[in-house]
Amino acid sequence: MQCSVESTTLTYIIRDHDRDRFERRKKELEHLVRKINHEFPGCCSIEIKDQYYNMREKIEPVMHVVEIAEEAMRQVGVTPKVQPIRGGTDGAQLSFKGLPCPNIFAGGLNFHGRYEFVPVQSMEKAKDVIVQIARLVGEK
Repeated sequence: MQCSVESTTLTYIIRDHDRDRFERRKKELEHLVRKINHEFPGCCSIEIKDQYYNMREKIEPVMHVVEIAEEAMRQVGVTPKVQPIRGGTDGAQLSFKGLPCPNIFAGGLNFHGRYEFVPVQSMEKAKDVIVQIARLVGEK
């Protein structure tokens, strides 16, 4: 939020695991702008720019990439824990440009907060997984 006596700007990041709900959230904001402008003409405007979408729709058709990552994890002693995630910016962008990039762990904890950190041991394990993925893909 940025405000002054003359104007206020609100910036939102709309995210959802479901593409349909994501689109409905954008429509709701557009509806609210129309509603405000009906009561206070010309008072409000909206600009919507999509940053990235949930990569799920790009990963599901090629689930073998997830299966390879899971196998690599098991082979280096990591128990895969599959959780729904919208996807990080980089992985989602690459997935939508044609390079499927499911998220795998990087070892971090307390993401997006003041206490975010990555233990060195976790980074080493993440490196081991990535190297093993390369080996498995190279063997095919």
